[in-house]
Amino acid sequence: MNATQVLKTTAGYLWRAPLCASAYVVGAMGGGALVAALGMPLPEIPEQANAQIMGRLLFVASFALAMGLAPLARRIQGAYWQRWLMLAALCYVCLGVTTPLEAAIFTTLGGMASIPVVTAMPCLLFAAVMALLFKPAERGDSFLVNARRFFQDRGTREWAWRFGAAICAFPVIYWTFGMMVAPFVIEYYRQGQFGLTAPNAGVIVLAQLVRSSLFLAGTLPILIMWSGSRRQLVAALGVAFYVLVGLFGMIQGYWLAPTLQILHNTELFADSVVYALVLSLLLVKTKTRETDDSRLGLPTWAGHVQPGVVN
Repeated sequence: MNATQVLKTTAGYLWRAPLCASAYVVGAMGGGALVAALGMPLPEIPEQANAQIMGRLLFVASFALAMGLAPLARRIQGAYWQRWLMLAALCYVCLGVTTPLEAAIFTTLGGMASIPVVTAMPCLLFAAVMALLFKPAERGDSFLVNARRFFQDRGTREWAWRFGAAICAFPVIYWTFGMMVAPFVIEYYRQGQFGLTAPNAGVIVLAQLVRSSLFLAGTLPILIMWSGSRRQLVAALGVAFYVLVGLFGMIQGYWLAPTLQILHNTELFADSVVYALVLSLLLVKTKTRETDDSRLGLPTWAGHVQPGVVN
C-alpha cells in the first residue's frame, strides 16, 4: 500500500468513525431511558468517577470502537443485514454480556444486571452504521453456502475437540497474562480501591469459561464469512477483541490508577491477539484462492481468500 492509498484509507476511516460513534452514543441514551422506564437501577460508578466526564468520554471510546472494528467489518462478506447482525452480536456479547460478568466478579459495584439492557440498543445502532459505511469489496456467497464450506472436510469428532480447545484456550491465555501483571496490581483489588475486589481462583476460572463460550459463539459467524488472509484475521480480530473488552471500558474508566491502566491495557491487548491467533489456527482452514486485494486498498501480498478459508 503506497502513501496515497494509506492517506485515502485513513481519511475514509476518520469521517466514518465519528458517525458510528454517534450512533453508539444515541443508542446508549436510548438504552439508559429504557432501563429507567423498566425501573431497573443504572450501573453504579466508583466514588472517584464523574458521570459528566464519563459521558464525554463515551464518544471517545465509541470512536475508538469504530476504528478498532473497521478492519474486521471490511472483511466480512454477506448481505447487509447479515453483516449488521454479526457485528451487533459480537459487540453485544463483549459489551453487553461478558463485560458485566467480569465486572460482577471483580468489582463491588451494583447494577451490573442492567448492562445487558443498556447496551442492546447501542450495539444494534452502532453495528447498523458500521455495516453500512464499512463495506466489503464483494458481497460473496450466502451464509449457508459459506457455512457448508466452513464445516466440510472435518468430522464431528474433529470439530468437537477443536471447539473444546477453543473454549479452554481463553481461560488459559487469560490466566497466563493475568499472572504476569498480578504482582503489580493485586493490592488495588485487595484494598478495594476504585470499587475493585479480588474473587477466588475458582470463580475466575468459571467466569472465564463462560466468557470464552460466549466469545466463540459471537465470533463463529464472522469466521465463517471472513474473506481475508489468516494474518489479516488475527490482526483484525485481535484488535477488535482488545477494543471491545479492554480499551472501550478503560477510556471511560479514567479514574483508575495509571498502573492499572497501563498494565491492564497491555494484558488485554496480549490476551486478545493471542486468542485471535488460537481461534484462527483451530477453526479456520487454509486453502486460498486468487483475487485482487487492491480493491480494498490492501497490499497484494496480504492475500485474499474465500470466506471461511484463509491462507
